[in-house]
Amino acid sequence: METAIDFGAEAKPHPEDHVTTEQFVTMVVRSSKGNIEPTHGSWSSGYMDYALYKGIIEDYDLTNISKPIERRSAARIVHETLLTEFGERDEYEWSAAENLKDLYSCHTCVMHIAQMYVKGIMLGRDHNLFDAAGSLTHAEAAAIVVRMLDREQRIPQTGGRVFQSKSLTPDEAWELMLNDPTGMLVDVRTHEEYQTGHIQESICIPLRDISNNPFSVCVRKDTPLIIYCQRGYKSSAAAQALIDAGYSRVYTIPGIEQYPYNLI
Repeated sequence: METAIDFGAEAKPHPEDHVTTEQFVTMVVRSSKGNIEPTHGSWSSGYMDYALYKGIIEDYDLTNISKPIERRSAARIVHETLLTEFGERDEYEWSAAENLKDLYSCHTCVMHIAQMYVKGIMLGRDHNLFDAAGSLTHAEAAAIVVRMLDREQRIPQTGGRVFQSKSLTPDEAWELMLNDPTGMLVDVRTHEEYQTGHIQESICIPLRDISNNPFSVCVRKDTPLIIYCQRGYKSSAAAQALIDAGYSRVYTIPGIEQYPYNLI
């Protein structure tokens, strides 16, 4: 399958020029939605407005609209596009991304980077680095969009550390908590997300805090720790960080978008 990429700019850029956030978002959105008329001023306004409305981009992207896009932002944008526009499910097995030395350099980007890497849409660079803060050329950006659209063009990454946390159903988790009152139900979303609705009896310890200091969760390393988040991304990363720190009873349950919990 051959996929033509329209850069959205009036003049065709040089392949080795850095691509800006504005240009990259336009490339991604146009590849899935076709032409969108400007909503105001800028030629890219229709694409940017659509991407913001659909949750593909964030305010951060608008603030940095004319700057070279960072690879971590590109990973997030393509990941959200696959979920939102194409309904493509995440890879359950993403341990191959653990080979990237800088996977956890951006705590909020972990699953975006991991999914793009294992799917073979965005590859690592030298020395097993993703280069999260690095920039993209137009040629690299075009290749990423092609692999987003055409699975046959992807270069999936496999192999890596096997995650050691155990997945529980909500019923299994409740039974564990009843049988062992020392167990902790930990919501690893942000405090702001926690306040919008959380599982009863859970406490909020954001992934960023766990990554920075996993020993702050509790003193005893044999304490049952049941982790959850929104979609399951952050809980997997938090569970692995706790296991790496020596905690021996770490579990995950489905995220709140994956199961009809009664939130409070």
